[in-house]
Amino acid sequence: MNKSNPNLDPLKTWREWFVKNEREWSESITKLMKDETVAQSMGQEINAAIHRQQMFTQGLASPMASMNIPSRADVVALGERIGHLEDSVARVEAALVRMESRSKPNVPRTRGERPAAKTATASPAPATASVNTAPASTAPSTTAPKATPARRAAAAKKPAKRASRA
Repeated sequence: MNKSNPNLDPLKTWREWFVKNEREWSESITKLMKDETVAQSMGQEINAAIHRQQMFTQGLASPMASMNIPSRADVVALGERIGHLEDSVARVEAALVRMESRSKPNVPRTRGERPAAKTATASPAPATASVNTAPASTAPSTTAPKATPARRAAAAKKPAKRASRA
């Protein structure tokens, strides 16, 4: 600081100038915006800017399509489709978890006790039973991924959460 004048604070002076200047600008702009001709001119400029943006978007649509570059609308539509697919997968996962929990016996096990082994008492399938003739590579898989408690909880929560969004 300056030793000749201990009351001189350059930051305080700058701060006061800044506040005063900001107040004066605010008052001037407020008076200017209250003028009807200025408000109309601003409205016309905003409408012109919106129109220019629309023309630009429409003008770039065909060159982008010819270069196989997706437009914003294409990306938004793709995002919506992915969201619907995620919802469907969540519903399928939840159904699998419910089916798995119903199919497992809820027999309490003790340390020394083992569950009884299943015996082959089921009768063989009738000769007229339909057989899947699709190649093995295209046949749908019947094994579900191992459902851990965390996956079960997540799958149980997803359908309820996703349904509220729709």
